[in-house]
Amino acid sequence: MEYNIIGQTVLHKAFGKGEICDFTNNIIKISFQTGEKDFVFPDAFELYLKASDENFHKYVKTLIKEKKIQEENEKAEKQRIERENALINSKTNKKSVRKKKKEIPRENIAFKCNFCDGGKSDEQVGYTSVCSDDVIYNNIVIENKTWCKSPECSCFQYHNNEITRKELDSYCNDGGFVCYESQMLREWRAYAGIVQRGERKGEPMKLNKVQRNSLCVLTTRNPQMVESERYIFAVFLVDETYSGDKSEEGYVGTRSKYKIKLSPEEGKSMLFWKYHKNSNSPKKTAWSSGLHRYFEDEMAAQILIDIVNIKKGTKDEVLATEFLRYFCKINEIDINKVKNPSGALTL
Repeated sequence: MEYNIIGQTVLHKAFGKGEICDFTNNIIKISFQTGEKDFVFPDAFELYLKASDENFHKYVKTLIKEKKIQEENEKAEKQRIERENALINSKTNKKSVRKKKKEIPRENIAFKCNFCDGGKSDEQVGYTSVCSDDVIYNNIVIENKTWCKSPECSCFQYHNNEITRKELDSYCNDGGFVCYESQMLREWRAYAGIVQRGERKGEPMKLNKVQRNSLCVLTTRNPQMVESERYIFAVFLVDETYSGDKSEEGYVGTRSKYKIKLSPEEGKSMLFWKYHKNSNSPKKTAWSSGLHRYFEDEMAAQILIDIVNIKKGTKDEVLATEFLRYFCKINEIDINKVKNPSGALTL
């Protein structure tokens, strides 16, 4: 069954509600309140777009599945031809010159997250649902957070009495996008984000250095906390990565068992600047611009070692120990040679 693609209503996690206004050469143009954006069709519907019409949504999912099957078949055929050519070359050449692939240095990553107490409990800071009214007010009015105060943000609409609290909670619980933070520990995925200011406003940001087996560290600070009090509230081992492109922002995620939440009390002992320092001003605890920072394996091991100590006597003790050992093993780190933290707070 064919659908008239132009005119379909869609929802984007960052740009909000939009309408497809053009479709040319597998590129759809969507009109949002912030302007028109181009996306690859149907690929963008796999992670970033959702159709309002259920039948059209199913149609798009079918196209994506068919495209993947076709790509797999083409890949298999290409590999078959390559194997045949390799066999021919091996018979005609006594020596083969092997070209080394350019290796991209693997680094670990830390994210600066807006405070979110959605789903807060004694075991976790939040980050599984919509923030409380107090935190919504703080993020919009007091701290002036860019996305929180955006007209496309559901929390901003609730703050302006355009929707009810029940509607806001229901939208989030049904899988609608409110913000990255409200679903961060449900999906265990962190996004590079969208540029919010300047000439590149609206463009997706990229992640270029994170690879499989990198450590991802999620950090935040509570309302009224200063930057030196920024703390770690969760860590996970990366096994999903997407560097990003002109249409979609980069992200890292995990489906492995190696993911740990810290309780609000435990977070007090895991201050981010105990481990990290700025290269230009090592004693200064200032994140400045950008939502993420890269760091080396020794700092990652230092964080995991301290988490093991914090989790002793808890239900996460075994997992924390296994996580540390596994990370050090796959990245060839000698635990006994890991130095003490030397971040800005230790200088």
